[in-house]
Amino acid sequence: MASLNPITGPLGEQKAAHLLRRATMGPTLQDISAFSGITAQAAFTTLSQNQLAPPFPIDPMSGTNWVYPNSMDPNQDAPTLSAYTCSWWLENMRISGPSLTERMVWFYHSHFPMIMSRIEGSPQFALDYLSLLRFYALGNYKALTKAICIDNAMLVHLDGNLNIKGVPQENFAREFLELYSVGKGEEVSLGDYTNFTENDVKALTKVLTGWGIDTTFQTVDPVTNIATGKVKGSATTSSQHDVTQKQFSAAFSNTVIQTGNVTGSNAAVTAVYTELDDMINMIFNSPHTAKHICRRIYRQFAYYEITPEIETDIIEPLATILTTNNFEILPVLEALFQSEHFYDIDNAITQDNNIGAIIKSPVDLVIGTMRLFNLTVPDQSTQLPSFYELYGQLLGQLSLQGIEFFEPYDVAGYEPYFQYPDFHRYWISSNYLANRYKFSELLISGFTGTNGILLKLDIVAFVDLHCSDPGNADTLVQELVKWLLPITLDANRFNYFRDTVLLDQLPASNWTAEWNNYVNTSSDVNVRLQLEALAMAMMQSPEYQLF
Repeated sequence: MASLNPITGPLGEQKAAHLLRRATMGPTLQDISAFSGITAQAAFTTLSQNQLAPPFPIDPMSGTNWVYPNSMDPNQDAPTLSAYTCSWWLENMRISGPSLTERMVWFYHSHFPMIMSRIEGSPQFALDYLSLLRFYALGNYKALTKAICIDNAMLVHLDGNLNIKGVPQENFAREFLELYSVGKGEEVSLGDYTNFTENDVKALTKVLTGWGIDTTFQTVDPVTNIATGKVKGSATTSSQHDVTQKQFSAAFSNTVIQTGNVTGSNAAVTAVYTELDDMINMIFNSPHTAKHICRRIYRQFAYYEITPEIETDIIEPLATILTTNNFEILPVLEALFQSEHFYDIDNAITQDNNIGAIIKSPVDLVIGTMRLFNLTVPDQSTQLPSFYELYGQLLGQLSLQGIEFFEPYDVAGYEPYFQYPDFHRYWISSNYLANRYKFSELLISGFTGTNGILLKLDIVAFVDLHCSDPGNADTLVQELVKWLLPITLDANRFNYFRDTVLLDQLPASNWTAEWNNYVNTSSDVNVRLQLEALAMAMMQSPEYQLF
């Protein structure tokens, strides 16, 4: 049976690398070494340390960010600032270190997705949305869910700001129930599901009437200190909130939410906030809410397929942990990342292994590769135009590999994270795979820009610095396999990388002589050709596409 029993003893290199690939934006060699000697519990303690929020991105045109009290340069255009925001976020991933925070920001973006082009009319909205995800990345899921309902970006993205009494706009309420909270469950009749009904959508829409965006950024959440949407009307009275009774179905225990403090047909602003609290409490009283988010967590961090055994032995216990801890997310992640199941030691069956069983997203491939090889990028403080030029090219690489970054095709998010039955297989097509391979070629030849090389993998320098005995072909290939690939290779596969790619079917002594010549003369012509061929073969292998 699948087991959440915690493992004991030092992780060792393979388990440490597996944890870091799944729980961070990719391991460095230093991280793998450090984590291999500690327990899963100690590793989780390190991963769950709070990180300082990064400084906001800078617009080269103004020399400042565009977050209130600053403003957008009048000569700048919003799509450019959107591209800068994406570049800044990718860089935060690259420099994030051995921490869960940035991985959870990405997870929550996939769960509460946002389409950048819908919200770029106010460029601060995207930054506030990311700040909100980062604030709650390791915090309370219930509090984040409440905050996302009145986030400025979300109010625009799913038309919540258009939802007023007498003219209901159901987009957000429907997606909130179906995607963000309880999930559908089985369809029992047209439009009605076991977890919610069509009437629940209408009632929830009424609860959420009367919220609008605040482009002055004067409405600030006292908990997060992040700007939010506001209640439409005066400072004390809502003129657009539906004050009629909201009757929910048996799926929510026939709950009735009634507006308090009503004068005529208007509600006090405080009553609108109270109704939001009442609605969130009702949603989180449903057992389906905890199970739904735990399934999303499992699919992103462990494996996409949830069998009846996984539902019983993993999802339901994780959901219990979540509710018992008042929807704090860390205890759930702690249980999963320390479990026998996560590390494939809960049974002897290899066909259900999690290690090396998920296809990397383009983000994991690009950012993870940059982190693994410790690649440097142009300095934001001294080379800001080159910095944005490089990340503009990397955003193009992500697009070619199958992801429009911060621009999911669907309001449900990126298909590989939710779309049954293929899930992560959506990352691979003949074109997407060819462009993954092209990325490795570009890394080795170098990404170039206006002022020369922007990003380049020097595999000779990497091997010289990190490999314990580069002149020994066996040791060299063993170490590169261990660092780059998530699974143990059989003898035939290992021999392919060593004999066919590195040695070109020549004796190993030839390689040793060539390496020694490089050490003695600093002439790397011969070893570079062979090492670049080896690095490219590994990065273009099926195994490297997995984590």
